[in-house]
Amino acid sequence: MSYHKRFFTFFLLLVGLFCVAGNSYVYLGADTTKKLFYASNNEIYSPDKNDLLYFQKGNIFYSGATEDRSNIFLLSSSMDFNSNDLEALYEKDNRYPTYSFSENKLYLGKTESSEFKARNELVHVQRAKKWLAFYSTYNDSLIGFYAADSLPSSAAIIVAYTLARKLNLENKIKAKQNILPFDDAPFATIKPIIGNQTVNEWIWDGKLLRPRWNIDQRLVWTFDGQTAKPLYGNNVYDQYTWDGENFKPSWRSDNSKEWSWDGSQIKPVWGNDPANVYVIESGVVRPSTGGHPEKEWRMEGNIPVPVLILILSGTARPY
Repeated sequence: MSYHKRFFTFFLLLVGLFCVAGNSYVYLGADTTKKLFYASNNEIYSPDKNDLLYFQKGNIFYSGATEDRSNIFLLSSSMDFNSNDLEALYEKDNRYPTYSFSENKLYLGKTESSEFKARNELVHVQRAKKWLAFYSTYNDSLIGFYAADSLPSSAAIIVAYTLARKLNLENKIKAKQNILPFDDAPFATIKPIIGNQTVNEWIWDGKLLRPRWNIDQRLVWTFDGQTAKPLYGNNVYDQYTWDGENFKPSWRSDNSKEWSWDGSQIKPVWGNDPANVYVIESGVVRPSTGGHPEKEWRMEGNIPVPVLILILSGTARPY
């Protein structure tokens, strides 16, 4: 299975994400050796399929295999995870909703304001052609995935809830809320100003560069301050060295792959096309001559120059 968010391209969908039936495993993180559940229609089983952990009937999730009041686990105002309305999710014996959800997102608490949603979003779900991925919103990391194209909506609710609880996302998002703006940004992003932003958006977390909406681990790059290379694979010809001014292949001589940085401009060593000479101004990475909007990028946060070169040169590919 892929790492984080190209074997399949992700699209954020507001409709059609879930179906009424489905049978497959739910995995923890991006690791296919770590099974969280086996989902079968409206039933959630242990990874070995032997024990029925939860099942849904009406607007109630029961634990175990018996529809009994003592086995009520969660109550929900709706079983439509994609509901346009903010739906309430109650834990057993609680008078007030602990969580809420709408439009494929799980929130802490329940308040209708847009400010609340921005501050309290815990989990969001996205779809690929054959996968459903669950992401932690506070740092946009992949926390689980369902190995089929459509998961029953009721099952998606219990999976999102379980991941939020298991990974203690409530405390993590509260800790993030106590950080001053820009004091400790968890990641940076860059995407083209025009064109297909969904496919071509990248995320940098200080160690890894990856397409933001694609979980294929073969597209992920690492950079440690000196060496840039794919996260997976051992082809030495895919490794690049950075000395603070020059970016070039580590184990071969190829001028067409070399770039430089003089403190103000990023440009290839080989060739004289002014459209490939980039500057960074007010969060925009663009050709220094202007007139090429199709080559302009919007950057949020700080991304090291050699990581930018991976993107600008096309060395790092989003699919």
